[in-house]
Amino acid sequence: MKSEVPKKSDNAKKIIGKYCHDCKVDIDLNDAQSLEHKDHNIVDVYEDEPDPSLIDEFRKQGLSLKPKNNKQPKKKMNKNIQTKDQRTSPKILYDFAQSKILKLVISENNSDEVYGVVSINKHVEVLNLGSSRARHWLNNSHSSIDTNDIHSDDYYKNVLNSMISQAQMNGTKRAKIHNRIAQLKDEIWYDLATSDWKAIKITEDNIRTISLDENSPFFSRSQSMQEQAMPKKGDDLALDKLAELLRIIPKDRLVFKVHLVALFLEAYPVPMMVFDGTTGTLKTTATASIKTIVDPNGISKEDNVSAMSEKQDDLIIQLFNRYLSSFDNVSRIDGKTSDVLCRAITGSSNPKRKLYTDKDESILNFKSKIVLNGVVPSLEHTDLQTRLIKYERISVDEIERLTEKEFNQKFLELLPYVLGKIFITLSKSLKEYPLLEKKIKPKTRMSDFEVWGEMISRVLGNDDNTFLERYHEKLKEESISAQESYPIVSSLLTFMEHKTVYEDAASSLYGSLAEIANESGVDTKSRFISFPRSSNKLTKHLKIVDSILKSCGITVQTYHYTKNDGRFTKHASIVRITKKPSIEPLDSFGKRPSPSSPSSPLQNQARNRPKIGEGTGEDPHRGNKVSSPKNTDSRHENSSGEGSEDGEDTFQRLVSQDAEKPYWICYTCNERGTEMQHVEDLSPNGLTVQSHQNAGHSIIFLTKYEAKLVREYQKFGGLRPDVLRNR
Repeated sequence: MKSEVPKKSDNAKKIIGKYCHDCKVDIDLNDAQSLEHKDHNIVDVYEDEPDPSLIDEFRKQGLSLKPKNNKQPKKKMNKNIQTKDQRTSPKILYDFAQSKILKLVISENNSDEVYGVVSINKHVEVLNLGSSRARHWLNNSHSSIDTNDIHSDDYYKNVLNSMISQAQMNGTKRAKIHNRIAQLKDEIWYDLATSDWKAIKITEDNIRTISLDENSPFFSRSQSMQEQAMPKKGDDLALDKLAELLRIIPKDRLVFKVHLVALFLEAYPVPMMVFDGTTGTLKTTATASIKTIVDPNGISKEDNVSAMSEKQDDLIIQLFNRYLSSFDNVSRIDGKTSDVLCRAITGSSNPKRKLYTDKDESILNFKSKIVLNGVVPSLEHTDLQTRLIKYERISVDEIERLTEKEFNQKFLELLPYVLGKIFITLSKSLKEYPLLEKKIKPKTRMSDFEVWGEMISRVLGNDDNTFLERYHEKLKEESISAQESYPIVSSLLTFMEHKTVYEDAASSLYGSLAEIANESGVDTKSRFISFPRSSNKLTKHLKIVDSILKSCGITVQTYHYTKNDGRFTKHASIVRITKKPSIEPLDSFGKRPSPSSPSSPLQNQARNRPKIGEGTGEDPHRGNKVSSPKNTDSRHENSSGEGSEDGEDTFQRLVSQDAEKPYWICYTCNERGTEMQHVEDLSPNGLTVQSHQNAGHSIIFLTKYEAKLVREYQKFGGLRPDVLRNR
């Protein structure tokens, strides 16, 4: 018999059988000496030892040797011990995560995102379940109950994705996810971004610090969000000191202070704050300071300004992830960028493609606040022009210049008091809003900003309507300053100086405007001058400067003439210009202007310049002649409707000879402008000319000769004479 496998210990153990390695079978103790297993390798089988038949195989695979199951003594089961959990590990983790989430909502801002309210370290947080922070939370929470296994990031991501799918398909409630500030009815919540999730709650009655919970507005925090300083009371001049520190020019400080407070109104559109100016006017510093006050990203100046993304999708993400976006040294704003900024200011949906491999879209809904410095958007983007306010600053002299360390020290000392003053102002404004909302009449497209701005101004101690007057004055100043870049504005104002209404073909108007510009010394052909190069570009330029013209009382309308009545060439582009009338008082009739009255050479040129389509006897929009009434007045025998040699308009030349204007026409009551009345007669509706004036109607006065032209034109077919058309 071959040598047996050595025993593992010298201690005697109970032998319960034999095993033949050659036959690979178990042998009873009585059969171990049979001839069938003679000279075979037979070993003893001990109690609680591995089955010898598996020893070789286990050793080859490097596995541990387990006792033979069929030889194990049976143990009694304790009925109080639970059986093993039959769920899979991901299912166990899924149920665990569900138990830890206090509330689950789908974002109204982006329907693809699901948020969960969870309790972490004795405070409540709102987590985007698709974010890396949610995976870190689940990993950390799971490790507290399962310390044996370490799982990959994808393991936790898959579990959270399952929860997102369940929420999307099971009709989970939708809720708005706020970033830094939430405005709900008569409350404003400001997230301090502290590690214990504290916020400032502002109502009309008080201002207090509270802990966010599952019943609070849902706040999401981006990776760049920085903790805000705790506000303090006690400095009523904090906003004035800030304006002084940022060197805002004195006349802009009222609007600036109101604008800064309004940036905390999350629910309403607020104009973009723009800092322009030359080198040394603290443009970047001012931009970073506003960002730090409203929505800080860090401590340093560099943390609170960023470059504006050139790609539209990237810019949308920049705006979506921040309550207030601050852009530094913006050198160019094109049409697409302007459209994105306009939508961000007023609030709208911004579609964004998820992946280039499918057709799915993400719809991002947000209303953003913006501050930038650098180039001011050109007037070609008129929508953006009406949504911004520019602030000039006093240049910094070398003697007055502060080091960055000195500025930061002053600013950080002032910051808590600025926040305190802003929050107190907001609380009082919430109380005044229901009382004054209906009484404030806005005039611009930023109507909500005007209403809130006037209330904030009054709360700050200013007289009624002071803000509105200064704001409208500022917009007008900016429009006037923009005229330097667009000489077509000054040319049009000169052209309409003595007109109330003008209506003619764009080609005719272009000739007159180009002539005025050239006489003013403007090189209309220069590529550095923004002046239309041809008549077919005129209507586009008029649309660009529309906001400037409106601020000057000029309204421009363009349309295509579709009739074939001989008045204008069919399909011609027609421009109609109306000016708010400067109504003459009745006691001015019969009075000639003083010869010494001042007038500029440009005004004299415009007054004496031939007007296209006026008194020439030939309609410039068609090739045929128009019969003109024959003049019987000996004074005008050389000025018939056929036109003079120099083309000078008949009535324009005669105005200086016959200055009395005893006849009048009300365009407001008579659209065609052909019903003429004497100043001593009542109008068809029984009113005097004074009544029409008091009502603010559009009125023109005519000389005797002009009245005669009107009558004769009516007699010869009723066409509106040029004397009225060009008014």
